[in-house]
Parts: sequence; structure tokens; C-alpha cells
Amino acid sequence: MQKLSIRALATVAMIAATAFPARPGSAKPAESRPLVRVESGTLAGAVDQGVLVFRGIPYAAPPIARLRWRAPAPALRWKGVRDASRYGAACPQPSDHKEAWARVGPTSEDCLFLNVWRPAHTGKYPVMVFLHGGGFTYGAAGVPLYDGAKLARRGVVIVSLNYRLGKLGFFAHPALTREDPSGLLGNYGVMDQIAALRWVRRNIALFGGDPGDVTLFGESAGAGVVQTLMGSPEAKGLFQKAISESGAGGSVLAPIRNAPVSAEVQGEHWAESLGLKDATVDQLRALPVEKTIGRAFPFIDGRVIVASPGTPFLRKSEAKIPLMIGANSNEATLAGNNETLARMVLGARYDALAQAYLAARPGATLEAAKTDLAEDTLSILPSMSIAVMHAANGVPAYSFYFTQVPANRRAGSAGVPHGGELEYLFGNPDEGSSWDDADRKVSRTMGDLWVRFARTGNPSLPGMTWPATGPAGLPHYLILGTPTRAATLTPLEEDVRKASLAASAARWALEP
Repeated sequence: MQKLSIRALATVAMIAATAFPARPGSAKPAESRPLVRVESGTLAGAVDQGVLVFRGIPYAAPPIARLRWRAPAPALRWKGVRDASRYGAACPQPSDHKEAWARVGPTSEDCLFLNVWRPAHTGKYPVMVFLHGGGFTYGAAGVPLYDGAKLARRGVVIVSLNYRLGKLGFFAHPALTREDPSGLLGNYGVMDQIAALRWVRRNIALFGGDPGDVTLFGESAGAGVVQTLMGSPEAKGLFQKAISESGAGGSVLAPIRNAPVSAEVQGEHWAESLGLKDATVDQLRALPVEKTIGRAFPFIDGRVIVASPGTPFLRKSEAKIPLMIGANSNEATLAGNNETLARMVLGARYDALAQAYLAARPGATLEAAKTDLAEDTLSILPSMSIAVMHAANGVPAYSFYFTQVPANRRAGSAGVPHGGELEYLFGNPDEGSSWDDADRKVSRTMGDLWVRFARTGNPSLPGMTWPATGPAGLPHYLILGTPTRAATLTPLEEDVRKASLAASAARWALEP
């Protein structure tokens, strides 16, 4: 008997749905729903807003019990048809935020799920994989804000995913090192993201996606990981384009060990605070999940994360793929974008630059000028520096600055807060937002730009040229708002950009 190709099997599964039994508890009988057979079993999805969606797909084994604080293991196989109409559980996290990005629903340590939206028509589509933000402590792929249906309708396959957060996702301890000294250690949340990208490479053709045409895009913490993975040997070849939204382009990561402030030292202190001096791996894995919830961050482990996000760009060793990167007009909503840290970065030049910012803003107060200087120094311009370095390395780079504020929030607004662009990108207004025609236009334009970039590596649209960020002269960028227009950094902004980059580069130079 002649064997069918994987793509043909997927088509048969989608059409001949009655060949599979319904799973108990399904929202609708499986025979009336789209089916796809992936490597672990058969999925019954749903039809939503004119696209096919498959939610709650396990891409790795549950990271529980003996698999806690280990690299992700292959997903378990299942029999019959798995209901993929509902999101899987979010990863454990604090419950003290109520914003749109934090409405994650039920949580569980068994949380390594991803979601796929695809156009209803058969085809071979570019793939866009989204990494959510939340400071490596909050967030999930299944919040309503990140529903990918509207983007998928433009002719792309959208994938979103959960990854381990807090101490479950980012934790090092000598006991874990002794257990597997040559293994993958510490940055388990980033290992999850890489495992999901590998799952995409193996399975996305079954959903009509092109595994050789993947765009990785992320916001905040997810944006920082996009930059990090562009320099990670473990992620090489897993994506062909990258988009970073409000990532920390100038950040400096601690090492896993051999330093006064290292991940293992911090891990030992944390375990001791719980009464576990000289903890064993069994004691650590027996901790209640509630004890692991809280702030945690990536660090340099030498295998998965080999450098701070900006270091590979400075050393010309980053993935040579098209990059789109930018930030919002009020990144000062991040607590870290403050005068104290800006003074540390700019040093003796801070006061003079603050006065120059005040002079460039007629009618502004000194405090407002300092706020602008802080967010430029610590967030907005470091993203621009990533683009400038990437362009200097001979690769296309495009910078943006997002300015659109929802109609009901414009009066007295200081600009778009951190993460405020996401409702426009996904086309899903926050329940507290009221949009007018200008908002809807910006949302359409933004979605078109992002999808155009995913298709071609150049986000320019017919009648709208997005100038590349050049390696020389004053950097170009796109102001995305009302109106959307091309712009160039002022000499003062370029001065601050270079000063901020010099401070980061001096610390990156100390990394191995």
C-alpha cells in the first residue's frame, strides 16, 4: 500500500473527521470539529472568527515531581481524540495583578501547552510564534488579549505558548548541578520556549504552517528572550525572523556560578530561607509549588543562555536574520525606568542631559524631562541600539516607536504604557479601552505590518515605506500611531543612545 505524506495525513484528518471518536467532555462532537493528528496523538479543535484553532496542546511532558527543575521532556502520547477547544492551565504565578495580560485563569505546575490558530483555507503559511511577557513571573498564552484569530485571518499560522515562570522556570542550586553537572541547568523557562519551537518545526506543517518560515515575536520578557535566542546555540535555525517589543536591550545577566552575585548563590540563599541548608534535590522537589512562586530572572548558564541579550549583537555573533524591534511612548510605567538607574548609566553627564531634554520640550517640567530621559536611556534607545548593531552586522533591522492611546484614555495621557501596543497588534481591545476609527486604523496597520514582515522580512506596505535602521548616521524608525510616519532620532537622542550603549557594552565586555 502506498504511504501518505505527513501533509496528506493532515488533510485526511481534517476532512475525514468521523474516523475518530469524540473525547468525553468535548464542547461539540469530534465529527463536527477540525481534527489534526500530531506526533503525540489526534486533536479536535474548534472554529473561531473564521479560523481554525487548537488550544491546550501539550508540547512537553508535565514538568512535575522528578521532572521539576529538569529540561523539558517529550510530550506524553494519548489515545483517542484530545479536546483542543480549551486553553491549558497557566504556569504557577502570583495573583496580585489584574491587568489584561495577567488574566490567566487556572494555574498548575502541569502547564506546558501551546495554541495554534490557522486560516480555514488549505495552504502553506508563514508561522508566527509569540512569547508573552510578565517579567518571567507572570502571564500565559491563554489570556484573551493574545487571541490570535485576527492575525491568522491575514494568512499566517499563529502559535502562542506557556513556559515555566518564577523559581520553577529560573533557578540554580549546587544540588541540581551535582545531580547532572553536564546537563542543561537553570533556565528552564527558556528551555521550554526552545522545546516549543522544536515542536513547531516537527508539527506545524500539519496545520498548514511552513516550518522553514518561522517568525519569533515577543513582548517585554518575551522580547528579551527573542534577543537572547538570537544568540543561543540551542535555538540556531529554529526561526528565520524576529520581532522584539519593549525588550531590555541594555540588560546585563548574572552568571550561574563563580561570581559573588550568581544564580547558584541566590538559589542557595532562597533554599536556606525555607529552612533547607545544604538542600538535596529530593528536598527541593518536595517543596510545595506555592513556595516557588515569585520573582526570578534568566542568567548566563553557558549552554542555553550564553550571554546577555545584547552581547552577541556587539560581538557580531547573533543570528543573521531580519529583525524588527521597538518600544512604546511611555515605557516609564516600568518601575525600573527611573532617575536613580538612569544616573547610574549616564554618570556625570546625567544633569546636563536632563537640562538638554528640558530645553527640547517647551512647557515641560524638569521632572517630566527626567522621566523621558530615564525611559530613553534604559528602555527605548537600548532597543534602537540593538537595531543599529544588527544593521552594522549587515542584516536588515527595522525600529518602531508606538504612540497610539485608546480614545477614552488620551486626555492627559503620558503615552502608551509598557505592553499597551498588544491590544492593537492582536486586534483585541482591552475591556477598559474604547476605540475610535483612528484606533481601529492603527490596529489594522500594525497587524498588516507585522504579517508583512513575517512573509517577506521587510515590513513596508504598499504606499507605506518603513525605513531600515542604518548602521551610520542618525537612526531611522517608524512612529506607529496617528499619523504613522517615518522619523529619525535627534542628535540629542543619538547622544543618549550612544552613552547608554557604551555603559552596557563595558559590562558585556566582561562576559566570557
